[in-house]
Amino acid sequence: MNISGSGSLPGGDYGEDIRISGSGSIKGSISCTGLTISGSGHVYGEVNCHGKVHVSGSGKIDGALHAAEVHVSGSTHIDGPATVDQKMHVSGAAHVLSLRCGELESSGALKASGDVSAEKITIRGAIRCEGLINAENVDVDMGGDCYADAIGGSVILIRDGAIRGLISRLFKSAGNIFTVKNSIEGDDITLFNVVADTVIGRNVRIGDGCRIRHVIYGESIDISEKSEVELYEPSN
Repeated sequence: MNISGSGSLPGGDYGEDIRISGSGSIKGSISCTGLTISGSGHVYGEVNCHGKVHVSGSGKIDGALHAAEVHVSGSTHIDGPATVDQKMHVSGAAHVLSLRCGELESSGALKASGDVSAEKITIRGAIRCEGLINAENVDVDMGGDCYADAIGGSVILIRDGAIRGLISRLFKSAGNIFTVKNSIEGDDITLFNVVADTVIGRNVRIGDGCRIRHVIYGESIDISEKSEVELYEPSN
């Protein structure tokens, strides 16, 4: 099914791909094999996609999204929870209520009103999560200021990129900051330019530019002289 000019489709079960390359709307929830929006598309309901959702224009979904794979290079707003069985890739801007996926890779701007969870999370841009960021592996190379209520995982690495860090040193600026309102908890934790209340980990490295109120470590701790930690203590 194609909308290449201006038009609309009713909601329903479509056993095929849906493509919107103009300005189109879908008046209700849909089930489809694939959804592509390269213009402006609005779904007035939920989307259940057995294949890939690709948005390179402007897309809005009023309800929940369930897809095998999602790629956003434009702008997408999802009012309901998003569940992606495999990979979600964001190189544009995406706003979701909450996100659960196999793998998250974002080089754009991602905003979540709730939790973000995956097996692996790789951020090369900016993220703002009002809930918990949770993954086995969390790798953040900030491309802007970031925020989360809390972060949990096994291996957690948060830093400002090498080029941006060099520019920050040349111009004597603080660079990008990742603010975590509550706690960061994991096994192996490495942090640069992070502001957080509490950090709890087995092996903890607090690099340059951090401000942490309380660090609890299990086996090892390393704190840069260019960071501020009010209290650090072993877990035993």
